Amino acid sequence: MIEVAAYHIAERSGFAISPQDCWAAAEQQIDLMFALRESQKKLQSLVDTALDAVVMMDAAGRITGWNPQATAIFGWSAQEVMGRPVSETIVPIRHRDGHAAGFRRLLATGEGPYMNKRVDTQALHRNGHEFPVELAITMSGSGPEFSAFIRDITERKRAEAELQEMATTDFLTGLANRRHFIARMSEELARLQRFDGPCATVLMLDLDHFKHINDSYGHSTGDAMLKHIATLLRDELRKIDSVGRVGGEEFAIILPGTRPDEAKVFAERLRQKVATTPLALAGQAISVTVSIGIAAMEAADASPDAALTRADKALYRAKGNGRNRVEIAAATD
Repeated sequence: MIEVAAYHIAERSGFAISPQDCWAAAEQQIDLMFALRESQKKLQSLVDTALDAVVMMDAAGRITGWNPQATAIFGWSAQEVMGRPVSETIVPIRHRDGHAAGFRRLLATGEGPYMNKRVDTQALHRNGHEFPVELAITMSGSGPEFSAFIRDITERKRAEAELQEMATTDFLTGLANRRHFIARMSEELARLQRFDGPCATVLMLDLDHFKHINDSYGHSTGDAMLKHIATLLRDELRKIDSVGRVGGEEFAIILPGTRPDEAKVFAERLRQKVATTPLALAGQAISVTVSIGIAAMEAADASPDAALTRADKALYRAKGNGRNRVEIAAATD
């Protein structure tokens, strides 16, 4: 190999270079060639053993490289996808127009939302289901060529969703917890303050003599009763309404677009449903009643707590007037 290389070097120079210099130059070329081959082997080994899918494509968007992890993530073998447009294999159908437009922009400007940074998006498996991935793209060569580094983040997204649910949901009833309910009230208050004319009402509900249920039947039955009430509340709400458990046996409801007099009709219906729908448990029918306080949310409120406080005062008026009743907040509340 060195002799052949040395001869070609001498020939290209018109045999003006000494044999010793031709031989030295040939040795250097051969050393570089073997070093490049070794470097390519190492690079290919890194690609083949990478935990991320590595998908390479040319300027026409056709797949030119596909590592084993890409097969594991997407279900296609390298033989099946080589030479095919990437948009027909791993890009969801609903994203293909956007992908085509983005790819044209990338070719024209060298810029795109996925270039040299990791971005969460959706990908398509061979079996047709979509799943979340983290994607980054690099560009090289004058062709140019593109390398996409793709990581399946299904488990990460599931864990994030579980953490979000834990942070916003009451573990017993599955309703919004107090913190999340107050955040929802803040959103509704902001809506009232942003637009002229809308209305909203908040209801505070408290189970009457709930301690008696815990004392007579045990705390597990008390928990079952709370879940039972949560189900009754959910069944009565519209999609735009919100409900949360804001205390031990206290619940709260936001009714957007509803005036206090309209909310009272709803509250009476809810009160009657609770009173006439006992908890069926171990062959027993355990009944409970609920007291409800109603207050309008007002654009002038400094915080969600203002309306909640007014509704709470109306609630305790309902309890003071005999329980199992509905009261609307007075102007002085």
